[in-house]
Amino acid sequence: TILIKNSSSSNVLTLDDISYPLQNLKIIETCIASPLPSSNKRLDVSKLISQGEHESLEFKSSLRFDRHSRAVNRELEKSVLKTIAAFLNSKGGSVIIGVGDAGELIGVESDYQTLKHRNSDGFENHFTQIFNSAIGPEFRQLAKLRFHKIGERDVCVVDVAPSARPAYLKFDDVEHFYIRTGNVSTPLKLSEVESYVRSRWPRWS
Repeated sequence: TILIKNSSSSNVLTLDDISYPLQNLKIIETCIASPLPSSNKRLDVSKLISQGEHESLEFKSSLRFDRHSRAVNRELEKSVLKTIAAFLNSKGGSVIIGVGDAGELIGVESDYQTLKHRNSDGFENHFTQIFNSAIGPEFRQLAKLRFHKIGERDVCVVDVAPSARPAYLKFDDVEHFYIRTGNVSTPLKLSEVESYVRSRWPRWS
């Protein structure tokens, strides 16, 4: 059982019959200590793009539509999820989809056209499906999507909070582990993962 108290209220939220309560409590504590930025604290997306890519910000031109082949490319989805997994395992960050490497505005309208529901709702639904399959639904609440229109283009910002436990990326029944090093998402070898997890999440080692 986990009891959650609000300092501004006398109410107590009780979570009964929680598996691994100490581990789940750690996740709750992390979310409280490092919440996703509230809307009034978020930088204007245009200003965010003007920063260029860095340790906690990466641009992706598309979620799944390949502008060169003019078709859906699953490798693009893997690339987006790889960055998100790296942010989960590091200090968090944001991925802006619909922006090129140099900060050029592309938009996600071409992604919309590849989906059953050709709008932001369809985009988020598809994102959730591939996220849950590759990373796991237990991490989904740590990745928040918000859509912004810049001129005539839609872009999607994925704000990722740091995870309280290791997040593995699974493709084709093979698990991968990524962290953020500078402005790059870096894969770790099995021996390196063990050492990193031990130092990053002592409770999970």
